[in-house]
Amino acid sequence: MTILTIRKHQRFAVRCNAGLLMKGRIARTGLLVELSLEGCRVSVVSAAKYAVGQALKVEIDGYGAIKAQIRWADTGVLGMRFDQPLHMAELNSLLQACRPEYANDRLVRAYGT
Repeated sequence: MTILTIRKHQRFAVRCNAGLLMKGRIARTGLLVELSLEGCRVSVVSAAKYAVGQALKVEIDGYGAIKAQIRWADTGVLGMRFDQPLHMAELNSLLQACRPEYANDRLVRAYGT
């Protein structure tokens, strides 16, 4: 059986380090694995310490911090929604920071590359 999921925004596979900041300090580090205009998914974190709706900042290597709220939490994975959606130029810049090997490629936003 195939399940079709319709998403509001396209998701992009990435792989870069991210820190989760709470109350001005890094509470945990993880791996940013998926990114969209409105949110992201971070793996290799202990989801037990976080609650849905909890506010934090996602600090991405080579980019900076983005305010977000936890949308869902599962074993070792957090889904977050940004407080303010990214602009397309910000998304492109972030994708280039998370995919340096594709920085000069016109297809940097292709999923899974």
